Amino acid sequence: MQESTAAPDAIVTRRLTGCRVSADHLDYLVEVDGDMRIAQWLSGEIQSPEQSRARLGRWVRMWEETGKGFWIFQDSDRSIVGHGGLFDSPREAGEVEVGYVIKPAYWGRGLATEITMAAFKVGFESLDLQRIIAIAQPANAPSRRVMEKCGMIFETESLSPKGLSSVRYAIAKEMWSA
Repeated sequence: MQESTAAPDAIVTRRLTGCRVSADHLDYLVEVDGDMRIAQWLSGEIQSPEQSRARLGRWVRMWEETGKGFWIFQDSDRSIVGHGGLFDSPREAGEVEVGYVIKPAYWGRGLATEITMAAFKVGFESLDLQRIIAIAQPANAPSRRVMEKCGMIFETESLSPKGLSSVRYAIAKEMWSA
């Protein structure tokens, strides 16, 4: 990977526009962090507004330090539907991970797939990554379907440092471009 290369601040998909996360997105993050339908698949627990603020600070620093991170996505009505992006995996040393969250009101519309494919395009074409992984809980069938629809291949199931089971999928640049 070329560390000096940064992902674009904004990306556009067929139905969405994503902009680099900023301090202006605190209300969105507090909303999704406070929704148990989302939290059950991430941390497993509701996050406090203070935890959301701290995470937002980490996300903003991530962009500054690594040139990649999350975009906040809006639809044509300028409603925020979710976020997604690329980041250095905190679970798998040396790997770049794709992640996505869609607000429940927008589930089932293929938006996570659209966001993931846009992230792959940035990762493989702009950042010249050779491989991208994704991690999910084994029971998170919708997230696993997104990974599979995007061409990712199941690699392994393992336990996190906190003892939670997770699955890892991956896609290599040559698989994506084929």
